[in-house]
Amino acid sequence: MKKRRRSFYRRRPQTVEEIGGDGQDSFLDVVSNLVGVLIILVMVAGTRARNVASDAALEEAAERATAVDSETEKRTAFATQIGELRENVFRLQNETEDLDARTLDVERQADAAEAEYRLLSQAFAELDGQIELASRRRSDADKIAFDLKSEIFEKEKRRDDLRREKDALAAARPQATVLENLPTPISRPVDGREGFFRLKNGRISHVPLNEFQERVRLYFKNFRGDLESQRIEEKIGPSEGYSFHFFVDLEKRRSGDEIVYSANFRYGECVPQGDELGEPVDEALSNPDSVFYEKLRKYVRDDTTITFFVYPDSFEYLRDVKKSLFSAGYQLALRPLPQDAPIAVSPDGTASTTH
Repeated sequence: MKKRRRSFYRRRPQTVEEIGGDGQDSFLDVVSNLVGVLIILVMVAGTRARNVASDAALEEAAERATAVDSETEKRTAFATQIGELRENVFRLQNETEDLDARTLDVERQADAAEAEYRLLSQAFAELDGQIELASRRRSDADKIAFDLKSEIFEKEKRRDDLRREKDALAAARPQATVLENLPTPISRPVDGREGFFRLKNGRISHVPLNEFQERVRLYFKNFRGDLESQRIEEKIGPSEGYSFHFFVDLEKRRSGDEIVYSANFRYGECVPQGDELGEPVDEALSNPDSVFYEKLRKYVRDDTTITFFVYPDSFEYLRDVKKSLFSAGYQLALRPLPQDAPIAVSPDGTASTTH
């Protein structure tokens, strides 16, 4: 049984007798107490050491964790920086490629502009040469023009002098009466070719009567059929503002073994499409390129007589018409008609007569 140790602090003071009898026990007690104290100190020291070691380990672990976190953050930041740097490098590469492409395009444009500039320079040089040549020519032309103007001035002055001299001579001589004589051939029937014109309402128009008669002749030239004798009424045209209304007697007779048809022209009438056909007389006679002269030139002078169908409202123009035709070398035949009479042809009619 373990001996109960008494408390170090509750020990009562020993008497002399007790000290003498229990000396050995006291020493043991002292030793035991010291040992207990040492054990307690060791335990306290160990506990403190463990606490210190644990705190150190925790601090070290915390430091290590902090270091790891810091390293991770650094690595993350470094990775982020690397990514940003890569993105910047990629962007710079793209910008560099764009700049290279734009540079190449600008170089091409510069080459094209330079080529165009060279062409323009050459063209300007040629233009300058032409301008210089034109200037020299203009100088020569101005000189020639000046000489011509001087000559014209002299001639105009001479003309004015001659006019004044003429006026003076005219004023000095007595007034003379000028008689104009138009030859009038002997009237005779027309037996050759004729060209036909109408003079009405102060206008001249060509009458295509020859064309109508030829078309009728060709129509019945080779007529074949089983028709009995009859009268045919037809209308052709219009041509040059006229249509032709005609009647033909068609007769059938036997000649040997075949039947022959003969067409006998009875009556034809040129019907105008209006009263304002043709050109005014003054315009037709004064203009060499008028329709009247164009139609007139198609007739041969030597064997063609020009026949005019004249209406009462245009008798006053006959003198001018006659003068123009005689000047052109044509013979003239006149057929005066009442105001509303048609231009008609018939085998029973009369031939035109020259005037």
